[in-house]
Formats: sequence, C-alpha cells, structure tokens
Amino acid sequence: MATDAARRAGTRRAAPRRQPLSIGVVGMSIFIGSEVMLFASFFTAYFFARANAVVWPPVFKNGEQFELPKNITAVNTAILVFSSFTVWWAEHAMKHGDRKGLVRGLAVTMMLGATFLIIQINEYAHIGFSPQDDIFGTVFYCLTGLHGAHVFIGLNALFYAFNRARIGEFTPGHSGPLMAASIYWHFVDVVWVFLFFVVYII
Repeated sequence: MATDAARRAGTRRAAPRRQPLSIGVVGMSIFIGSEVMLFASFFTAYFFARANAVVWPPVFKNGEQFELPKNITAVNTAILVFSSFTVWWAEHAMKHGDRKGLVRGLAVTMMLGATFLIIQINEYAHIGFSPQDDIFGTVFYCLTGLHGAHVFIGLNALFYAFNRARIGEFTPGHSGPLMAASIYWHFVDVVWVFLFFVVYII
C-alpha cells in the first residue's frame, strides 16, 4: 500500500509542465510594448492637432471640407480583422499537428494583408491631399503610413514563418517564430481598428 501511494505521488510529481515561453515570444512582447508607446505618441499628436483646429477635417484648396473614404476603409478594416482569424486558424492547426492547415492559414493571412496594403496605396493615390496639406494631412499620413509600414513588416514575418512551416519545422513545443509573428500580427490589427475609429469615424 505504501509503495503504491509513493508510486502515485511520484506520478503526480512527474506530471508534464506547461511549455515555457520562447525567447522570441518574450522579445516580441517587449518590442510590442515599445511600439505601443510609439503609436501613442502619434495619436497624441493627432488629438492635439484636432483639439486646436476650428474645422476638422480642414478646408482644402478647393474650398470644400474633405471627407475620408469611410466605406472602402471599412471594407479594408474587415479584411484586416479577418486576417487575425486566419492566423489564429494557422496556430490552431499547428497545435493539432495539421501542417497543411498551418500553411494554408498563413498563406490566406498573407493574401489578406497584401490586399489591405494594396487598397491603402490606392487610397493614397486618389485621396486628394498630400502630407503637406495642413496639419491634418501630416498627421493622417504619419499615422496611416506608420501602420502600413508595420503591416509590411508583419507580412515579412509571416512569410518567414510560412517558409519554415512548409518544411515542417513547427511543432507544438517548438513554434517560437510562428507565435512571435502571430502576436505581432494581432497587434497590427488591433492598432488599425483603433486608428480607423479615431481617424475615419469619430
């Protein structure tokens, strides 16, 4: 009896522990903390500019008050938000040993992210003002351009994870680069949702 009890106690002590966070995930979390402060400074500049403006958005050279393209940007926002679900799907597939699902999830996420950037570039080409047009133009291009640069960086991180996923390097216990890329992508999506409501809607 005593031997059985000791054996059971040893079994409980030998229970598997949760996998520790990888250095990449910890490093990405710290990096995102610095990015939060960076975006906070740009949003602060935006709020100061808006608080001191008589008319917002301002009146441009043609004498009319400009309106941002809310409808197409709302569609673009939906595309980027959906990409968070596809990258989650990729993670979920990896945790269940589904390499094809992982690769497909990352591929769809990258296509959605690239579509977002293409639509944003098209918006810049037809928006009707430049960064030199009033403080509104400056802060608008700074905020959206900074975010666009982050989307581009995120796409490169996803592409790196995609190439490693194709050759089967990721397993539930060894997926640090994938998790880091996923965390970064979710951060980029959350920032855009906030930016969309602050700049385009409110």
